[in-house]
Amino acid sequence: MSWNHRILAHNEGDEIYLEIHEVYYDENGLPNGYTSNPTTIGGEDVKSINWTLNKVLECTKKPILYYGEKFPQEYEN
Repeated sequence: MSWNHRILAHNEGDEIYLEIHEVYYDENGLPNGYTSNPTTIGGEDVKSINWTLNKVLECTKKPILYYGEKFPQEYEN
């Protein structure tokens, strides 16, 4: 199973807010799960923090997915 960072659209009432989560993929490359808490930036050293920051930046180039019942549908803003 693979994973990457993705932006997920959370729906709270009439409001939508975006957070970055780790998203997991099945053997066919389709999203099939995500972390319940958003990603935090931390690490053992500056090099590992830079690695995470670069991976987080990559997710801004991918479609936003819904969090919750609509996952893994794409969110269109």
